Amino acid sequence: MKTKKILYSVFALAMAAFTFTACEDVPEPYQIPGEGESGSVTVTEPAGDGSLESPFNVAGVLNHLQNSEDISGQVYIKGTVVSITLNYDESGTYGNARFYISDDGTSANQFLCYNTYYLDNKKWTSLDDGPLLKVGDEVIVYGNVCIYNGTYETESGKSYIYSLNGTTSGTGGETGAATGDGTLANPYNSVAANNYASSLAADVPSENDVYIKGKVVSISMNYDASGDFGNARFYISDDGTSANQFLCYNTYYLDNKKWTSLDDGPLLKVGDEVVVCGKVVNFKGNTPETASGKSYLYSLNSTGDSGTGGDTPGQPTEGQATVTKAENIVTIVDPTATESSNTITCDFNTCGWVANEFPTPVTLSDGTKISFSQEDGRNQPIFHTGTKGVRMYALNSMTIEGSKPIAKIVATCDIYQGTNEVGNEQMYTTVSGNTWKVVNDWTTNSGGTQFRIQVITITYAN
Repeated sequence: MKTKKILYSVFALAMAAFTFTACEDVPEPYQIPGEGESGSVTVTEPAGDGSLESPFNVAGVLNHLQNSEDISGQVYIKGTVVSITLNYDESGTYGNARFYISDDGTSANQFLCYNTYYLDNKKWTSLDDGPLLKVGDEVIVYGNVCIYNGTYETESGKSYIYSLNGTTSGTGGETGAATGDGTLANPYNSVAANNYASSLAADVPSENDVYIKGKVVSISMNYDASGDFGNARFYISDDGTSANQFLCYNTYYLDNKKWTSLDDGPLLKVGDEVVVCGKVVNFKGNTPETASGKSYLYSLNSTGDSGTGGDTPGQPTEGQATVTKAENIVTIVDPTATESSNTITCDFNTCGWVANEFPTPVTLSDGTKISFSQEDGRNQPIFHTGTKGVRMYALNSMTIEGSKPIAKIVATCDIYQGTNEVGNEQMYTTVSGNTWKVVNDWTTNSGGTQFRIQVITITYAN
């Protein structure tokens, strides 16, 4: 196999180091693809076509992601394990692993296998003699691939090891059959739901509600026991395994109500049979799922709802404001409130916060309070003088406790290198009395689009 070596100058590396230091408030979760320990990059010629008979080598899958017009569909990739960033969960709750592979076993031009399952697409299990995977193993991985925030990787939970040091599952990665038409009488199965959602334009929810039937595979987030949000995130499939699973994202309970906490444990458990009703979306063009906060359980183990069908899927009892975005302006409105002429504006650059530190709660002149929380995000919110406002990262929240009922909030946000930093598409706002909570929701605890608020104007209700 021919190789090329490209040597970077010391000056270029110094400039790169300076650049990353300047952005240190946004930690980089991955090693920069292709950078070796010696400062040189070894490039292997691309090979393979992604089939079982001719798997991509790592250079081949990188080339496929960089240059192919269509990267949808499942492919086979062959390589040597470089490092393991997350071994399988020994409790068996998730049962997947994260590891890098390359053509020569070094970190040069490596590819990330992200949340990848074991042979035969099964969960990893814990053995007394140690992990099932180790550095230096030769693997063939089968699944969907993508570029996520600049990282070349398998899609989360949509790949598995077809071959490990020559031991194969023998299944060949069969995908299963799609069934159903999405109606109550004939719900989609998980395969059909994935297919339908994948056919939609990126980030545009389906026009109509659909019904999806399956068994719960795993629960990535149970309902919030305090009842603040009252929704859950879980995967379903035909047989209760991770094969062809479909994500039910921020889904409400029976009769489209909030989930509640019971003394005897969660209302939802792995193995339950459910029918979910709601809108679906092709999130970011690569993740089929129910649209955030726009689905609910129609039935749980054959126990149905009240028959109302949930007049407004995704509207919790306490209310949920609508969020619209136009360029760098985010407008959040309580559809049940009537606006008054009484407003107050807060410039976040005048709140006395310390640069690059967590913004402490502030009280405005009329008694309204604004506070921030890290929630389940990897990074906490910070005040940034360069962008003249507060940066809310993935899963961070902002709570506004009004001195009187609020009808509308308008946020002016930063524009960075042509990007309107207006938060993720899944961002939502809940309303409980005079308290509004804005959550920059995201599928993981990092990444996505920051919500960089510079100025907010609060309009009170009549």
